[in-house]
Amino acid sequence: MYVGIILGLIMFLFVACGSSQDNMFSSSEWETSVATPAVPRSVATSELYMSWSEVADDSEMGHVDWEDVAGTAVRHIIQTANVELETEYFDEVVTTLRQLAPNVNGYVESEMLSVQNRRRFTIVLRVPSVYFDTVLRQVENLADVRATTQRAEDVTDRFYDMASSLETRRIEEVRILELIDTTQNISELLTLESRLSNTRQVIQQYEAQLNNLAGQIAYSTIIVHLQDISQQATIIAAPTLGERIGGAFGDSVDTTVNGFQNIIVFLAGAVIPLTILGLITFAIYRIIRTVHKKLTPSRP
Repeated sequence: MYVGIILGLIMFLFVACGSSQDNMFSSSEWETSVATPAVPRSVATSELYMSWSEVADDSEMGHVDWEDVAGTAVRHIIQTANVELETEYFDEVVTTLRQLAPNVNGYVESEMLSVQNRRRFTIVLRVPSVYFDTVLRQVENLADVRATTQRAEDVTDRFYDMASSLETRRIEEVRILELIDTTQNISELLTLESRLSNTRQVIQQYEAQLNNLAGQIAYSTIIVHLQDISQQATIIAAPTLGERIGGAFGDSVDTTVNGFQNIIVFLAGAVIPLTILGLITFAIYRIIRTVHKKLTPSRP
């Protein structure tokens, strides 16, 4: 009997060990299946990079590092253009204008739509400088051109003068840091730290100005003013007889009220001078009357 019990325990342990090994294998297999991507690693990485780069380009559109511009051996020109257009196909032209800059890796900086007697749309396009003339011609071909003005500003000297000043400040920053590392005097240390703070502030200002200048150099500006000249945009409903009568009556009431208000304001401003003038007049009258009584002989 004891032999049977012992054999049963041995069989139970054997089955339990086998079951645990199967569970361990299935668990590791599950982890491997989760960790392994469904597509090859190279493809997945490429797709993720393309998606990120497109978002990054959109979020940083127009930002240009000035050092990239400084590395070119050409004159640095800021190109701008103002174009005034008019068209009967207002909506279609607006849609096309919004697409011109993105088509050449540019962007729309701002836009504004105003509606008065006519619809008027203003859009600011920022396009890479190499596409400036191309996009400008495309804009002019979209509608009837009323006026076009272009301006090219050579900022090469200003750009490199600013870059030179920035380099001088950076050298100054390095030297101040070296002095801070070697000085033992607390007073000198505080002075050097103050100079370092001022120098770094100037460096940041130069870098911001250079980056802004580089952005204007790399991305030219085209400002478009579009006016709607379609018939439906210029129709103004004539006022009815009732509206004309109501308007005339309202104008009459406004004129009357304004007249009374002007009189009240005048009297409020003249009350003191009129009071003084009345007192003086009354005093003169009394004096004249008294003198007249003295000069006039009394009747018997």
